[in-house]
Amino acid sequence: MVEVAITWDKVTKVWWSLVWRSLLFGFIAGFVAGFIIGFIGAIAHIDISITRPLCVIGGLLTGIPVGFWVIKYVLNIRYKDFRIALVSNVQ
Repeated sequence: MVEVAITWDKVTKVWWSLVWRSLLFGFIAGFVAGFIIGFIGAIAHIDISITRPLCVIGGLLTGIPVGFWVIKYVLNIRYKDFRIALVSNVQ
């Protein structure tokens, strides 16, 4: 395995891969979670002042596993001239 120098170009590619996927999938997952919580609250006739914070909290908590998934996904991407590898430092 040949170690590649960490350049700003490579850092930018990895950063952008993380950012756009985190925003897109986090938004979608948060929206779905908030919608489901709000829908259940509306069916159960729970006051909006109670369901609104629950929707926000549900959306934020949904973002945590989505964030982990995005990191795992980005770690497996093969970029044009490099890929990210986790290498053991135990000899």
